[in-house]
Amino acid sequence: MKELPQKYAVIGWPVEHSVSPQMHNAAFKACGINAEYERIPTPPERLSETVEKLRREGYSGWNATVPHKENILPLLDNLDSKAELAGSVNTVIASEGQLIGFSTDGYGLEKALYEAFQTNIKDSSLVFIGAGGATRATAVHFAFQGVKRLTIINRTLEKAQKLCDLINSSVNHPVATPYPIDTPDEWQADILSADVIIQGTSMGLKLTDPLPLPEEMLEKDMCIYDMIYKKTPLLQKAKEKNCRIADGRGMLLHQGAGSFELWTGRKAPVEEMRKTLDELLKSA
Repeated sequence: MKELPQKYAVIGWPVEHSVSPQMHNAAFKACGINAEYERIPTPPERLSETVEKLRREGYSGWNATVPHKENILPLLDNLDSKAELAGSVNTVIASEGQLIGFSTDGYGLEKALYEAFQTNIKDSSLVFIGAGGATRATAVHFAFQGVKRLTIINRTLEKAQKLCDLINSSVNHPVATPYPIDTPDEWQADILSADVIIQGTSMGLKLTDPLPLPEEMLEKDMCIYDMIYKKTPLLQKAKEKNCRIADGRGMLLHQGAGSFELWTGRKAPVEEMRKTLDELLKSA
């Protein structure tokens, strides 16, 4: 009798745009693993119901994406310590009836920054624009990797302050400083001395979106990373100014590889996954 494939999924709302199924199915095929990965559209009010359904139906694991990375936490049995601190889970392992939550977002961005700019997180100075879930999950990870300085610039100072307080209390020494985005004179020095500037908001999804920082701050050879995986207005302007740029597909690739390795205990076939992603996103 033919063995049934292991089942994996991504849950989110909306989730139709996700390229994770193609990426992970390519990885399973490359490794000869009998597994299938699918999208499961999950509106917020049905999150609990969907998690119980995945548990009941024997899914081996899944990814959680927007808007579920925070709200899924109380539905799980155990959390990795970094995921608990960040208050964010993007990867769930189902093992012996237990659901265990992890976050591979920080790992994914760490690998992406090294790949794009040869930036080692340890002893680097990084600027995040935005203090939402993506910044929170990655900045907490970076704090534990020994980052020298984190600057968090956000529309509301209170949200940036709360994130910085969390980070600084977790690593027992101040590495994170918050600023409101409408005071560029206060944070310009941090921008100019940063190893990488990371754009972590939804600003740039639309071509008409304004730049998240003044154009005149962009200088030759600055490293600009946008978590959005297409050429945003920021990246286009930065390229004109001869900055070094990268979009979010590297983070997407490596957080996916991190999930794959947690689920399977095997090294992810990163180049196969990259090839699939590049093909899917070549017009982005």
